[in-house]
Amino acid sequence: MNYNSKNKFEDLPDELILLICRYLNIVEILNGFSCLNCRLSKTIKEFSERIDLNIIPSKLINRFLNEILPDISWNVRSIMFSDNFKRCPIKLEMFNNLESIHFSNSFSKNFLFNIKEIKIDLVPVDIQFDLIKMFFSSNEYTNLKRLVLLSFHGFTFSNIQLNQLNQFESLTITLKNNVDLFELLYLLSSSIEELNIHILYNGPFKPLRSFSSALKLIKLRYFHLKTTFEDSIKFKQLEKLIIDSCSSLEYLSIETLTRDQDYIDGYQWEKFLNKLFYLKKFTFSIRYRFKINENDDQKMKEDYLLKSFSTDFWLKQRKWFINFYSTCSFTNENFSLNGFKRKNYEKLFLHTIPYPYALIDATIDINRTKSTNKQYSARDSYSNVRHLYYDGESIPIQIESLKIILDNFKSINELKLDRLIIDYSSLSSNTIIFRHLNKLTIYNTDEKIHLNINFLNLSSMYNLRYIRIPQISLPDYSKMPKQLETLVLTECRDLQFDYIHKYENLRLLKLYLNNFDRLLENNGHLIMNLINSIYYNNKIMETLQLMCHGVNQRKLKTFEKQFNLNTAHYLNSNYNGKCLTIERFNEYFNQIVEF
Repeated sequence: MNYNSKNKFEDLPDELILLICRYLNIVEILNGFSCLNCRLSKTIKEFSERIDLNIIPSKLINRFLNEILPDISWNVRSIMFSDNFKRCPIKLEMFNNLESIHFSNSFSKNFLFNIKEIKIDLVPVDIQFDLIKMFFSSNEYTNLKRLVLLSFHGFTFSNIQLNQLNQFESLTITLKNNVDLFELLYLLSSSIEELNIHILYNGPFKPLRSFSSALKLIKLRYFHLKTTFEDSIKFKQLEKLIIDSCSSLEYLSIETLTRDQDYIDGYQWEKFLNKLFYLKKFTFSIRYRFKINENDDQKMKEDYLLKSFSTDFWLKQRKWFINFYSTCSFTNENFSLNGFKRKNYEKLFLHTIPYPYALIDATIDINRTKSTNKQYSARDSYSNVRHLYYDGESIPIQIESLKIILDNFKSINELKLDRLIIDYSSLSSNTIIFRHLNKLTIYNTDEKIHLNINFLNLSSMYNLRYIRIPQISLPDYSKMPKQLETLVLTECRDLQFDYIHKYENLRLLKLYLNNFDRLLENNGHLIMNLINSIYYNNKIMETLQLMCHGVNQRKLKTFEKQFNLNTAHYLNSNYNGKCLTIERFNEYFNQIVEF
């Protein structure tokens, strides 16, 4: 070996460069490897197809606008905007192959030109009606083929006169109730091929308006229906809708919460699905809730369930397998621990395997699962899961048991832990590492219980950039991920944040402060000191958000006005009724770059 030779970075094989990229986010990849040479531009091509303008730090915006985006414009297929369109004013004309535009929760027609796909997340209530009329009743979007409209409140189509649509091929939307489902289906019946529906609330399962023609979705091939409200749609109602109106389906997917026993009966599903002659794939996730009856033989019920999904139809003809588990699997000793008592109802979770959806609510001990396929391991069953919500239901769980559960979800990029109480009586030195985790949320458990999250090896999670956690549970900085960009602290009782300077990559700090009105006393002297202290200690942070529900709005508006009179520190405040946002001007970061 020649020890005098010096290898350059460009001498590395493409495979090794791509491996390095797996430890970086897209901004770091594009900032580090773009505009260097043709070979590297081709190597990182896959990372330039989807651009999220939200994750570009303010200090790099000018470089992206003037150098990087023009260099990769030929390969960009999708762009996600921030709510502040002025923050990163791009010129869409440079993206000749752009197909999709994705908005956070705002929308602007200024960014559209012959676009094929539009996505809007978290649509506010005040713009829902205008969006419905714009997309479903105008002739402005003749090239639009795929539309995604998501909202916490759900869209409604009742009492709105709209034209029947001919151009939509794919639609994903959250609806308010079942009536809106029928209104929408009649509107789309002539064109739609792929439909993803999430119904948030209950309502009569029938159209309120009388329609002259039968509902026939003749082109529909893919149908995913999710209901959140318990018993939103009965099994027989669902069966009739699908058989009568969607007989050409090739893929059917159902997610529901129910007390209707037919949903967990394999014989009923078999009779239903045999009527769909073109069906190639079927997936479901059923949460079934039932009352406890001491005279019932739970084991006999579970044996019947397992047998009903073990017929030749399921195991041999279709090769569709299921997993299920029930809270009845808990012993009485589990529920008597620390005074916890058995509830008057139980839950059963039933799903096809591998679990087909990206989001799972694991409120039940999945280690007690039963399956019609003995060859599937738990980890294989949940390999598709990317967002895990684990609700401990304030029932103490031993640390080893929790680790076994979480170990089945190694591919997740978002983890939410709620009402978690850990029993540390059996201590373990092993920690859990989620290599792909990007977002961690810890909700409040109990004011008297301090949740120690050291069982998570956060410092070794190289993709973790967002953490929301009660202030009292925040680990020491040495145990936190160095690349952290967003930190949300809830239940803040301590106003000392001198440690913020240690987070060298922090862009957003959000604080849920107790007794916010007290901070506004004496012309906001305390809150002013808090803001100055945080920004003085962290020179790179862009945004500070102070959540202030129920605060005296007059006092806060007065503080906002006084604060904005002083622009010497390159800071601007804005109160939107829910939080006070303090942002640094882009000029501040331009000054740093020039320096």
